Amino acid sequence: MKKIIPALLCFFLIISCGKNSNAIVDESAVTVSGDTIVVPASSIIYPKITTQTVRKHNYVRTINTTGVVSANPTAYAEVASPFSGRVVNSRVHVGQAVSVGTPLFEVSSAGYSEVVKDFLEEKTALEVEKKAYERAKDLFANNIVSEREMDEARSAYVSALGEYNLAESTLKAYQTNLTSVEVGQPLVVRSPIAGKVISSNIVLGEYLREEDEAQVIVADLNKVWVKVNVTEKDIPYLQDVEMVEIRLVSQPDTVHYGSIHYVGGILDEETRTVQSIIECNNAGGKMLPNMYANVLLKAKSQECIIIPKNAVLQGEGYRFVFRKMADGTFIKTIVEVQSVDEQSLIVLSGLNEGDEIIVNGVVYLINYGR
Repeated sequence: MKKIIPALLCFFLIISCGKNSNAIVDESAVTVSGDTIVVPASSIIYPKITTQTVRKHNYVRTINTTGVVSANPTAYAEVASPFSGRVVNSRVHVGQAVSVGTPLFEVSSAGYSEVVKDFLEEKTALEVEKKAYERAKDLFANNIVSEREMDEARSAYVSALGEYNLAESTLKAYQTNLTSVEVGQPLVVRSPIAGKVISSNIVLGEYLREEDEAQVIVADLNKVWVKVNVTEKDIPYLQDVEMVEIRLVSQPDTVHYGSIHYVGGILDEETRTVQSIIECNNAGGKMLPNMYANVLLKAKSQECIIIPKNAVLQGEGYRFVFRKMADGTFIKTIVEVQSVDEQSLIVLSGLNEGDEIIVNGVVYLINYGR
């Protein structure tokens, strides 16, 4: 039994060596001179190396993200009563098309009446001071009053004009008809934009306060925005995007098209994304505010060199490939690459079309390339 054990040990050692023979690197057969490596055909590494000639391919870079539909802020208005008061009339209904200045509802308000009263008083005062100034000018021209008296009349007129302009601008802000305004008239709240009434909470007889939320929402949804967040690594490619496809979560089979309207200037520190705005035509009205969407941004097609990921090795602060110079002779070549997918990389610099590189077996030379 003692004689059998050494024999078995020898047998297992032979088997073990045979199994690991492929892992043995015949370093003496490989020569290195700077960045050049020579692998002779007699080396056990040589049969494990496969090369490939790099070619350019048509490539369309895409960015996948999600977004939320929103109204364009310049075509969206939440309209509330600027004064406390009681609703005495409702002039519109949900879905109604309105233009700038269309009456929405009316409010009987003591605060508004005070503004109207101030305006009418300033208007009367202006008329009085204007007549006094005109009279003073005539009297001065006929040497009846002094220049000082005329200047005093002019100053009074200018002061009255300033007070009137202030009162007038206040009423104009409420789109009040200045030619027919009277104390006691209800405030007519008008639409500041053209669009459709998409929400109305007007209740006749309800008392509204200045701090209450909007009673009517008007929006033009023929064009809408889709707000998306783009990751930091994809920001440089936004300038090349020429097509944007939008699929609403509620309508995944329908494609809406848009264009980049704005790229945000601030990166979110937590998410490492920047918000961008896509503008879309929405003449059919299918895209409603707050809807979720899947967004695909497509850059313009370009000719690129694309290589397998397993052809690229990582150095200290750089990446490199082994480029074939002659049969069995390779040179370490630094490349700049970007990811295409899990298997491929785009070469931004370092290689030209027609170069031949190692694509399989490069790991056997990794220790020579560092």
